[in-house]
Order: sequence, then structure tokens, then C-alpha cells
Amino acid sequence: MKTTLEYLKDRYSEEQSRFDHFENKCAKLLTFASVVIGAITAIAGINKGVVFHPESPVGWIILIAFLVGSFSISCAWGHSLLALRIGECPVLPRSRVAAEYITAVDIDTQSAYLYNCYIGTLEQLAEVIDEKSKNLELAYQELAISAWGLAVAASLTIYMEITK
Repeated sequence: MKTTLEYLKDRYSEEQSRFDHFENKCAKLLTFASVVIGAITAIAGINKGVVFHPESPVGWIILIAFLVGSFSISCAWGHSLLALRIGECPVLPRSRVAAEYITAVDIDTQSAYLYNCYIGTLEQLAEVIDEKSKNLELAYQELAISAWGLAVAASLTIYMEITK
């Protein structure tokens, strides 16, 4: 049982590190998406919002690409926020009652109790991390869509300015 508890302790540490890794990625992606949204807002206002008043078929393509990019980055921001919000990090029992129980029982009962604590906490932690992972994956996909949409809009806008 000692080997099993050591294994579970190592797994718990790894899962805690994995949780922190996802939290950091979420925070960075949320910050990046916020900056991009601010930049998009500023760009949309340039030249009295000319992007919102298409006068040609290319202008309509620019508008659609811009809107797709803007919508996608907003979705990425939302999914990043959801990934951060999902819940608290499950931890092992840390109450006085738990500590007193462990000291009051025999070694086999202690081991069984700790085993159950680790297993239960690891299962909860894995669920939380999996939810974070799903939302983070969606955010990255939406970020890629946004990059393509905004790149098309920017490229066509530059092309239109050059050919004027």
C-alpha cells in the first residue's frame, strides 16, 4: 500500500501542476484576446468606420472577414473566461478532523483513508482540468479563425489602398 500511496501522491502533484499550467494558459490567452479586441475596436473606428460602409464587392468581403474575425476573437475571449471560471482546484482534505482521524486509527486504516482521499481528489481534479482543456481548445480554434478573418480583411484593405 505504501507504493500505491507514493504513486498517488506523485500523480496528485502532477495533476496540480497540470491544473496550474492550464490556468496560466487561460490567463495569457484572455489577456491576449482582450488586447486584440481593443485593437480591433480602434481599427474599426479609423476613417469614420469605413469598413462598415462597403461600396464594392471587395468592400463586402472585407466587412464579412472583419466581422468573422471580430466575432471569433470575442468567442475566444469568452471561452478563455469560461476556462478560468470553471471551479476551484480540488484539494485533499485538510481539516483538523481529518488529521485527528488519521492519527487516531491504525496504519491499515490510515492507508485506506489516504488512498480514498487521493483517488477521490484525483478524479475531481481530472474532471476540472478536462473542462478547462475543452474550453481552452475552443478558444485556440476561435483564435485561429479570427486570425484568418482579420488577415483577409487587412490584406484586402491594403490591396484596395494600393490600387486606388
